[in-house]
Amino acid sequence: MTSGQQASAAPRLAVLAGTPQLVRAARTLGIETVFVHDAGRPAPPVAAEADLALAADLADIDALHAALAPLHAERPFGRVLSLTEHGLLPTAAVAERLGLPGNALHTVELLQDKRRMRELLDSRGVGPVRTTAPDGPAGLAAFCRTTGGPVILKPSAGTGSQAVFRVAGAEQAADVWRAFEAAGGTLPIAEEYLDGPEISVESFSHDGKHTVLAVTDKSVGPAFVETGHTQPSALSAPILAEVSALVHAFLDAVGLTEGPAHTEVKVTSKGPRVLESHNRIGGDKIRELLRRAYALDVVALTAGCPFGLLRPPAEPPVARRGAAIRFLTPAPGTVRRITLPDTPAEIHLAVSPGDVVRPVRSSQDRAGYVIADGTDAADAARICEDVASRVRIDTGG
Repeated sequence: MTSGQQASAAPRLAVLAGTPQLVRAARTLGIETVFVHDAGRPAPPVAAEADLALAADLADIDALHAALAPLHAERPFGRVLSLTEHGLLPTAAVAERLGLPGNALHTVELLQDKRRMRELLDSRGVGPVRTTAPDGPAGLAAFCRTTGGPVILKPSAGTGSQAVFRVAGAEQAADVWRAFEAAGGTLPIAEEYLDGPEISVESFSHDGKHTVLAVTDKSVGPAFVETGHTQPSALSAPILAEVSALVHAFLDAVGLTEGPAHTEVKVTSKGPRVLESHNRIGGDKIRELLRRAYALDVVALTAGCPFGLLRPPAEPPVARRGAAIRFLTPAPGTVRRITLPDTPAEIHLAVSPGDVVRPVRSSQDRAGYVIADGTDAADAARICEDVASRVRIDTGG
């Protein structure tokens, strides 16, 4: 067999708006990669690492299909994949056009529309939550009176905790509505306020079978922006079993069949309730926490399992260590100086002297993070919190 014939036998993958990790994992497994990046922006560095790179308008499915269809006809792709939020819908749409397996476009649309997702769950009795789509402050105030307590106002298609507000009661509706619009909120959805701790659940699906990989305990700030994550969860085994059952039922309800999912859950006094979900790995370095705590490479699983190159997890893994991340949220102002402690923990900064630190209203407002692992979750959290407390970002605030 010639080298050309050997190369042509390799499985082939199209990656849309993908992460460098996905391209690298695929190539390590011997998968040929065609990387498609946004034509409206310069090619990212990872484009040079793919076997072939193309530029296309990711918002134009016809253009995407026109770019990929000739390559697919020449030698078929096995999958079209993405692990970035803005690549998920185009991936499902163009895969459907090409007749390739994967998560259905309908499923991905459900996951990105919190109102439709909530309507589906409520209709099936999967963790029901009282919800409405107010068209103005009067409708929001009326919903507050109906629930008899605080409610949450958020965008139906939002990510990164942006434009999420707690409404204490009907008398606050007008002020919160103005703040929601000022924060760029659109397509509003209001839900009854759910009490209890917030967690996230990482799962992996293959041929419609779901496996929970990890449950992450979350620390959340006053604007509902995550300030830290810790694995494995400290919740009791019975509660974790309830959470796992809910996530399985949820993924079945939306029709997810393969790949990773990141599902955010509130553990309320009435039982766990799904907040939202995405058919990708969680952000905020959760991928790295999974590697440190569970020795799991979910990116490699995402690339390898559809081609039969890796086996999907059959059972939930057991944590080998603890892992934690804490985000840096200094007082708003202009950064004057930064002092870092001497520590083996990893410190990553998103600001430098002269930068402006804004109030934390979305994930992009955080100033950096500390990440570490430990003998268990509590040890990792202790290390992270100690180091974070000794990072000095002087803003004069």
